[in-house]
This record gives sequence, C-alpha cells and structure tokens, in this order.
Amino acid sequence: MARILVTGASGLLGANLVLQAAARHDVVAATHAHPVRLDGVEVIEADLASPGAADAALQRARPEWVIHCAAATNLDACEQDATHAFRLNRDMAGAVAAAARTVNARLVHLSTDAVFDGEVGGYTEDASPQPISVYGRSKLAGEEAVRKAHPRAAIVRTNFYGWNAQSKTSLAEWFLANLAAGRRCLGFTDAFFTPLLANDLTLILLQILEAGLQGTFHVAGGDCLSKHEFGQRVARAFGLDEALVDPGRIEQANLPAPRGKRLCLNGARIELALGIRLPGVESGLTRFRQLREQGFVQHLKDYSLTHLPEPPAHAF
Repeated sequence: MARILVTGASGLLGANLVLQAAARHDVVAATHAHPVRLDGVEVIEADLASPGAADAALQRARPEWVIHCAAATNLDACEQDATHAFRLNRDMAGAVAAAARTVNARLVHLSTDAVFDGEVGGYTEDASPQPISVYGRSKLAGEEAVRKAHPRAAIVRTNFYGWNAQSKTSLAEWFLANLAAGRRCLGFTDAFFTPLLANDLTLILLQILEAGLQGTFHVAGGDCLSKHEFGQRVARAFGLDEALVDPGRIEQANLPAPRGKRLCLNGARIELALGIRLPGVESGLTRFRQLREQGFVQHLKDYSLTHLPEPPAHAF
C-alpha cells in the first residue's frame, strides 16, 4: 500500500483514479473548484496554481506517489485564454513537480497526444512534438517544466474517455447521450486517435509508479480509428443505431482551436516496460458499459458534491 496524492481529483481521470486506487492504497484527493467526498479518502482543497500552494499541499499530505491530473483541458477555452492555459498546464505542472521532488515522491504527470501536429500519426516517444493549438503548446511546456523540476518523473501522453463525475461529458458519453435520445451526431472521419478507457489508464498509471518508471511514455488505446468510427462503436456497444452518427470533417464544426487529424500514439514502449498489451476499443467500450450496469457511474456522482445534470451540446 502506498500513500498517493491525486491532483484534479474531481475531473474525469482524477475521480476514476481516486475511486479505483482507494481500494488498495491510502489516497489523498486534491481538488479546487469541485468538492468531493469518499469514506477513507483525505481531501485537500487548494488552488495548486497559486504561489506556494503545491508545496503546502504536498508538505501536508506527505505522499509517496503523486499523479498530476489537474489541467486546463478544454481545447477551445485554452485557445481563447492562453494565459490561463499556460498558468495551469505549464506553471502548475512545474510547481507540483518541484513539490513532489522536495518530499521525495515519485511523480506521474499526465500529458496529451495534442503535443503533436497530427500530420503523420503513429507517434513514438522519440517523435518531435509540433503542437498546433494553445492547449498543445501549454501541455508541451508543462512537460518541459516537469522534466526540469523532477528529472525522475514519468510523463504519460494519452487520450482517454470514460464516465465523468462532473456534468461535462467525455467523447463516449457525448455520443451515447445523443444516440440514446435518438439525436443525430457528427463524427469526424478525418480525425484519428487511440482512445483508452480512463479505468484502464488508471491501472496502468499505478503500474508505472509501482515499477518506478521514469521518462516519457505513450499510454493510449491499442486501436487507431476515426472519431466517426468510434461513435459507431459506442452505438454498437450499447445496442443503439449507429446510422445516427453522421460522417463529417473537422472544418464543418467551426471550432476555435485547431485539431490534429492523425494523433494516434504508438504504445510499444510502455507495453515492453510493463509486459502488457494496451486494450483495444472493443474491450474498452465493453467495460465502459459494464461499469454503468454495475452502478459505478452513480458511485462517481455520489463522490462529486457539485454534480448537476447537463445535456450534451457540443461536438468533439
């Protein structure tokens, strides 16, 4: 059993991570705007981007492991407010990394496939990042800040979906809500990615810490597919009408932030390091459905103290 501090503990990945890790570890959940509660889990409420806040939180928690999930993740909001994006994705990341090093804690920092331009796909860890959005640039700057502050950290680039503790929806939830309501929805045929279920990602993050891995790793799904095909796969997994997923192109959505078109990640390095196979989309979506059937989604909502239902209204 390890003592783990999870930042961004109210977000999609952070919440799933806290709920899963709490069964085996001593977990401290760090949140800012969205309070959470879970029996047996210590909660720290702090704005880790404020000067000195990360140091204070980690000195109080004294974790052995830190998983830094907190970030500004809305691509379009980042594009419209670069100052905010860099404050959270670069400055906060560097502060958390420095604080983790000070208390001699192992660190996993979450990054993104958006550090690449999406021109070629199949990116390995040795590929040269070329972000095309403010989000991507701020996350790449965050990677650099983490490496400088905590050279033994593990940096994980990923793209995930899952059940959210908050009212905002992941891509799979967005497709599912529209399909279940019989609404047509747009799936990009020119945007390819390697999606991984958040619950599968959390288990791999814990394995990385257990193994003491250092450096950069791509931890994503085992299948590269378009977002249109992903929407169809969501429909099939839940027995819904995949014909409701309309094919479209990124330009049709008129989104403020540019999106890379081929952002698939090559996960061979992490598979070799841990002796695992990254799950494909079919197994991920099967588990995604099973989690709802087993009551896990309600468990997430109970964990979040600020959840309010909100209908999906945006395209990915």
